[in-house]
Amino acid sequence: MGKLEREALAHYLDTTWKMKPDTAEWEVLGDDIEEMSVELNPDTEQKKTILGRTRTTDNGYQPSMSADPYYADPTKKIYPKIRDIALDRLKGDACRTLMLEVIVEDTAAPKHLAYVQEVMVKPQSYGGDTSGVNIPFDVTDDGERKKGYVTAESLKTGNPVFAEGEIA
Repeated sequence: MGKLEREALAHYLDTTWKMKPDTAEWEVLGDDIEEMSVELNPDTEQKKTILGRTRTTDNGYQPSMSADPYYADPTKKIYPKIRDIALDRLKGDACRTLMLEVIVEDTAAPKHLAYVQEVMVKPQSYGGDTSGVNIPFDVTDDGERKKGYVTAESLKTGNPVFAEGEIA
């Protein structure tokens, strides 16, 4: 097995915006996007003591991801909500949904490692050039993260089913 291709890591948003993994309807992000990464934004602080030692305080991470570009496509299930958040200037719980991250390390495996994370979705801008109406948005962690898996079979349907727990 060689290096993983980028398509081995997929990010989905729940288009129901109901914050319930068991009834989520996932839509994969990535159309028109050539590069997308989760920025972990580690939060550390270093201090030098009077004894000449360096002490590091590790406050964890503040992960975020940008979906840029995101071209407005009324055929996509997530589009109406992205549009409404941007144009209606929604904030707070109206911008919260779930993100599903799936990594396929072995295409022959029946189950794949996955995480469900509560997130905040916030558009950066809207408009764009002649390529189309662009509404790039940021996704930031905003709550609980659960480890689990999805089945290879459910991935094929385009609506993966998340199960919490370890892969047996």
